[in-house]
Amino acid sequence: MTLGSGNIVVDLTKWLRAYLEEVSNKNLSTRTMEIYKGIIESFIEYARGYQGEAEISDINRLFINGYLADRENHAKKFSASSKKLYITVLKTFFTSITENNSDNHDYEKMFRKMRIKVETKEKPSLSEDEIIKTLNSIEKEKRGPRNRLINYRNALLCKTFLYGGIRVNELLPLRLSDYKYDEENNVYAILVLGKGDKERFTYVPAEMVSEELEVLREERGEGWNICMTRNDTIINRSNLWTIISGMFHRAGVDQRGLHILRHTFARRLVNSNVNLKTISELLGHADIAITAKFYARTNEANKRAAVRLA
Repeated sequence: MTLGSGNIVVDLTKWLRAYLEEVSNKNLSTRTMEIYKGIIESFIEYARGYQGEAEISDINRLFINGYLADRENHAKKFSASSKKLYITVLKTFFTSITENNSDNHDYEKMFRKMRIKVETKEKPSLSEDEIIKTLNSIEKEKRGPRNRLINYRNALLCKTFLYGGIRVNELLPLRLSDYKYDEENNVYAILVLGKGDKERFTYVPAEMVSEELEVLREERGEGWNICMTRNDTIINRSNLWTIISGMFHRAGVDQRGLHILRHTFARRLVNSNVNLKTISELLGHADIAITAKFYARTNEANKRAAVRLA
């Protein structure tokens, strides 16, 4: 969604609602959710003092430091550990805004020189063993006696994430007709609308999804949205999270969520020594530095191979 409307309090409140919905799917405790919500709400109250003078796009490191100084002045106890917690919560909040705003506004840089360093962790991804378990489970469910349409739909959703590396909001509007077969390369090319309304092609190996597409097209037709139920109602983001997480659970894979499949797509390309620029374009990143930040870490096998070639 768009970054802001010009009203800093209204915009921050809007993003808080979206953020709380996102983190509610991470099985955090009620107490943790209350702490996160309380910290961000206090930040919004601080921002209220700048209403009419600043917009959400104006928030920078000085603004964050001003808020932290205000907390130190008014809180009875604001230790270094408390400050670190506040920075961590605000960083996750603004990282969520960075990843989901359609204006490509990047807030992450304002945390890079904070007094308390917040390290960027490597994005989680499925291991090759977990991928095999998930795919085997998908095939087993497809052959089950019940819910044939739903099982094939779920298989297509999971494989499009895994082999196409697309974002959730890029997948939600897709229809079966959007999968265009490229006979020369034996892939399905999918034109998606990414962040900032930028179009790009992503590709899924034909052998991975041909059966799913054939069955779904036969039963529902080319115009069917791949995120529809058997009653032709649209699945929302939360439902999709539950569907994919349920597939992991039934496969015996201790993972949850949707974005992990996009991270897995990127990690597999890195481990296959695919050019970082190519990976960045496939992921739809506005800047190759974003790709490098999260994925440009090689594995030990690649290091050994590099030494042998030296």
